[in-house]
Amino acid sequence: MNSALVTTGPPRLFVGSSILFQVQPFLDGLVWDLTGGGARLLMTDPNGMAYNLIASIVGGGARVAWTVLDVPGTWVRAWKLTDATGIIEYTEPIVFDVVESPGTPF
Repeated sequence: MNSALVTTGPPRLFVGSSILFQVQPFLDGLVWDLTGGGARLLMTDPNGMAYNLIASIVGGGARVAWTVLDVPGTWVRAWKLTDATGIIEYTEPIVFDVVESPGTPF
């Protein structure tokens, strides 16, 4: 018997919950150490409002905590990463959904 739960589609985050976004980037196939550089998490809500969150550099990667805003719908996020030498790279955009509560249907 297969009892595994499988979901499809973008991840769902719930209004008011807290999430820790993290990234450990690679550049040219090697771990890219961001120590001495900076990182920002860029997000756009379903209404087109842009958010620019400053992340902490930790262990060569980056992380930022965020409390999910009360703007249900599909969001987009991507990282802007800068190393100590000034090289800037952007990650591919990732979509996620914000819903009112865990019981909200798909």
